[in-house]
Amino acid sequence: MIYYVDGFAGPGIYTKDNTVGSPVLAAKHAQELARTSAQYTLQCINVELDGCVFQNLEGSTKEYSDYVTNRHGDFGQFVTEILGMIGDKPTLFFLDPIGLKGLEWQALSPIFNRDAKTELLIRFDAQTARRLTGNDSSLHGTFNAILGEDSSNYWMEYLARCPQGAQANRECLTTAYEDKLIKHFPYVGRIPILSSDDSLKYYLLYATKSLKGMQVMNDVCFATQGLRDRTIDAERKEASVAHQMSFFDLSPEDEILQELEALKLAVLTELEKVDSTVRDELRGLVATRGESFGRFSGSQFTAVLGGRPRGLSVPKEFENLKGQLQIHNDLTLGNDKVEISLIR
Repeated sequence: MIYYVDGFAGPGIYTKDNTVGSPVLAAKHAQELARTSAQYTLQCINVELDGCVFQNLEGSTKEYSDYVTNRHGDFGQFVTEILGMIGDKPTLFFLDPIGLKGLEWQALSPIFNRDAKTELLIRFDAQTARRLTGNDSSLHGTFNAILGEDSSNYWMEYLARCPQGAQANRECLTTAYEDKLIKHFPYVGRIPILSSDDSLKYYLLYATKSLKGMQVMNDVCFATQGLRDRTIDAERKEASVAHQMSFFDLSPEDEILQELEALKLAVLTELEKVDSTVRDELRGLVATRGESFGRFSGSQFTAVLGGRPRGLSVPKEFENLKGQLQIHNDLTLGNDKVEISLIR
């Protein structure tokens, strides 16, 4: 059995436009999974603070009652109960530490310290984080609690090293939270969630102790980002949004070349830090850095190392790293456990 725990569940179905929310999507998946020959089942635990919203949540998940447990209140008051329910089962937590009370660091630390397989999806509202760390010092304590710090010194050091500008501040405050997470989860990926006008809504952070988990989620986010881009392009075309060609527009082949060059630089940066590493760990480390998470696919990573990527046409002018790499065992390059280092 595996668990999905939603710490800010919402109504399940939003009445304004009948959009299906995460609790119902997860419940449907649990029901569909139970009808297959899978060797595991999925149970969902939802927590919602607002009374009216909780009533809607109860109604929208009623038909999935075999797979769903709902709790009314702030998440912090249910942490002990939830940990008792899930025991040592693998669990994915969906949390919003800035948006709601009850998800401060102290309340969440028992989750972070679990010995069992634990993965996190965190909605990190960097804009609100910036407001909480602004000129109004009365708000600083709220952000300190979110980070599990007694004073503001921790995040102030990040801002002191931060370039000028609102977006730079948002990124630095997000990094401050990520660096706390990395003490418990070696692999933390960040992906910006954007509005249709490409402005930042919030960051989605993924934290795991599993290299495989990092790779799989990276590829999921890569595919989702591609779907988003295609959807927005279609919406703009349908709305007849004018797009004037310029000298800066890239052909699809040039875009691929640009992405491969950026990934090659990221790979080289990681390889220069170590004497050697294994292929899957290298990929996990690259995905963990900055906003590389979800930006590159597994096929692109293979192309950079000089392998034969599936489903990717590599531009002829791209120079891979194969001639700069030393392979330390007789496994093939495509094997995740092959040991790699730079020829120095």
